Amino acid sequence: MTATIKRVDDSYIVRFPASIFDKANINESEVMQVFEEYGRIVIQKSDVATVANDASRTTISELFEGYEGEYETVKIDWGTPVGKEIW
Repeated sequence: MTATIKRVDDSYIVRFPASIFDKANINESEVMQVFEEYGRIVIQKSDVATVANDASRTTISELFEGYEGEYETVKIDWGTPVGKEIW
């Protein structure tokens, strides 16, 4: 099998046929490890749970559970628009 490599900004994109991932039992929501080893690029399943389905992730409510301090908003002056920003 051959694959085409494309450059996009500071990254590279490699397109693989879906059949390769089907045979390896990999779907698009899986977290993969990518590394270089002896001049080869290795892609393998990660031991980390998938990001989309990771039930162990902490929610913002859990992070601040029991917090009793005061919250004050801070106004930041970002200056005047220098391009086509909408203010």
